[in-house]
Amino acid sequence: MSLWRIKIAMADDGRSQELLAQALAGKRVHSRLESPRGTETAVDMIIELTDVNGLGTLLGDLHAISRQVLVSSAEQASSLASATAAV
Repeated sequence: MSLWRIKIAMADDGRSQELLAQALAGKRVHSRLESPRGTETAVDMIIELTDVNGLGTLLGDLHAISRQVLVSSAEQASSLASATAAV
């Protein structure tokens, strides 16, 4: 299994939230931090995936929501999890 840090900037509306929930359904999300920015929301999350093919599918789903999707490998979920716990 591998951990991925994903950040997506998306419209702050119900439809975008619904699409994000569908994209994350069945995924193991270790942490999720939302930051409102006017009419947009930035969502920063650590996700555990069992295979690399799952990452490609997830990124395709996220790009259907927003053109701004950043992804990087995350060896540990501790930094974002600590930030989420402090909020």
